[in-house]
Amino acid sequence: MATPQSCETMNILGQYLDDHEGRAAREEDADNRWMQERAGIDPEERLRRWDAWLRKTLAKTLRWPANADAALRLQCQCANELTRLVKQLRGRGWLLDGEALAGHVKACIAPIAEQQRAGKVGDFWPYFCAAVRRYVGANAEEIQFHARRTGADEGAQSMAAIMGALGIAGALKSKGKSLTELIADRQPAPKRPAKKPPCTPDAPRLPGL
Repeated sequence: MATPQSCETMNILGQYLDDHEGRAAREEDADNRWMQERAGIDPEERLRRWDAWLRKTLAKTLRWPANADAALRLQCQCANELTRLVKQLRGRGWLLDGEALAGHVKACIAPIAEQQRAGKVGDFWPYFCAAVRRYVGANAEEIQFHARRTGADEGAQSMAAIMGALGIAGALKSKGKSLTELIADRQPAPKRPAKKPPCTPDAPRLPGL
């Protein structure tokens, strides 16, 4: 027979699980929305959510150093390296958006994770960079087909924009910039100026100065 104390503990645990599941569901809904929509969402908010999604995906997919600081630094380096992949897509005119772009990031890092689990990755960083940098070229045909089929091809979008400007029926409405464009066009954060050494007014002056 359950005691009042055990019942209270079960109720607290049940409430915690319900709250956790509800929060996870809300976060998933938010992720799905920014992944699937362009219009009506602030571009900066889309970038912030992309950054958070990317860090979370890297953290749970790949293996990292045991030291938390070292792991975080390496995850940041990997996130920056994946921006190269996005810029390669942008350079080829494939303007994949949210979910489609995320799918290619997952497809790029999944084989790396598999090789890590098999113990076949010795020096992680150069292995990771090489895998990321060859992904677009190695999968170009498939990516191009996907982009054209989903209307994420720059040529098709340019034609749709021209048709829309001319008022031609059936033209696609502009949805704003794709996530590929937002990431590739984002300006890097300005570097902090190096601190000047403190002045020493009491130091002796050299002759001629």
